[in-house]
Amino acid sequence: MASRPVTVGTSVRLRAVAVVLSLLTLLTAAGPTATARAQATATDPGTTSTEGSVTVDPSAAAVAPTLPESGLDPLVTASPDELVARPVPGPQPEAPGLTASGAVLFDPVDQVVLTGVDPQVPRRMASTTKIMTLLLALEALADGSVAPELTVSPFAEEVDHAPGGASLDLEAGDVVPVEDLLAALLLRSGNGGAVALAEHIAGNETAFVSMMNARAVEMGLDDTTFVNSSGLTDDEDHHATPLDLALLGIEAMRYPSFAEWAGAATYDTGFFGVEENRNEMLTAYDGTIGIKTGFTTLAGQCLVAAAERDGRILYAVVLGSENRVADTSALFDHGFEDYARPTPLVAGDTPSSYRWAAGEVPLQVAEDLARTVGSGATVETVTRLAPDASLPVESGTPLGEVVLVVDGEEVDRTPLLAAAAVQAPTDTAGAAVADTIRAFARLAEQREAVAA
Repeated sequence: MASRPVTVGTSVRLRAVAVVLSLLTLLTAAGPTATARAQATATDPGTTSTEGSVTVDPSAAAVAPTLPESGLDPLVTASPDELVARPVPGPQPEAPGLTASGAVLFDPVDQVVLTGVDPQVPRRMASTTKIMTLLLALEALADGSVAPELTVSPFAEEVDHAPGGASLDLEAGDVVPVEDLLAALLLRSGNGGAVALAEHIAGNETAFVSMMNARAVEMGLDDTTFVNSSGLTDDEDHHATPLDLALLGIEAMRYPSFAEWAGAATYDTGFFGVEENRNEMLTAYDGTIGIKTGFTTLAGQCLVAAAERDGRILYAVVLGSENRVADTSALFDHGFEDYARPTPLVAGDTPSSYRWAAGEVPLQVAEDLARTVGSGATVETVTRLAPDASLPVESGTPLGEVVLVVDGEEVDRTPLLAAAAVQAPTDTAGAAVADTIRAFARLAEQREAVAA
């Protein structure tokens, strides 16, 4: 499977160089251990996190293990810069006030940013880090590059029992099914579980972090950098933008198992028993389908969330929030109430036909005709037919198009294809005149209003 196509700009190349230099530094560092300061994660915003130190073995391969194949075609292929530059047609509704220092509301179907607060400014991301950890683990399982069970190391146990941090109560020597650990990690956010996965996939956490950063580059997430697998850190170099996290969340939610775990308020994780999901939005906001929370005293309240209403799915991200539930709910309300997505035609519809003196063929819509627009927009369709298509015509031949027009601007179009083959007539007497008249009539556009 080909990797996601991305436009590699100067910032990506510089960051790639930085990753290589950091690996060389690790390889040449003196001493058997290094001390990493850890800012303990607490999901309850009212809990004060504590700082501690964890002894980390910095040994890592000079080159990170090969990234597993994702097995999925790219969903979002545009760069973040391109995404924020895309306009949303129609009226531009006023954005809600938020406490978050960084936020974004993203429409993954039309791949547009509906609103945001500094959506491309990197900020601390706390345990939303684990979305990438889970994604790499799911990809490794899918391509068969890792065993389905792992053994918990003493270091993973040490991180898991760090004071004030989210824990899965791991003990060194535990043999744990990887999928059970993934489910528990997503719901309960245990930091030691992230380390155990990192060691299982890459041999040690340092090498796994290199994989995380390589995957971010591959996805075009230019402003995302990881320093560990859990988000349990006060290192300011461990950061992501709200938009990058939305794109990362979309990628992870494509895996059915991830989506199932992320959307469950409670879930039987097997080895770890029934766990409650720490994502409060699952019970606080109707339609929430995922995905991951985070909190440290430095990062504030963080959340990557997805919600569905009337067939539309939106992603919201808040970083540095004082009330992530209120902020995220306000973003979703804004997206679902102040924007609409009229869909006058879907692929396979036959809204019109094409006639000759010798016969007639239904015209079939090739693709959905739809676009997210600001509520209150004037929306209509314009049907244009080829004036003088000659026979014979094969099935699938383009014979016209339907255009979606918003406030006078053409924003989307889909071809109209012959739904069947039409043979040339054997008797053309009188047909030429009749078809000439029809060709003249086809020059007129057919307009139809659409409810927005």
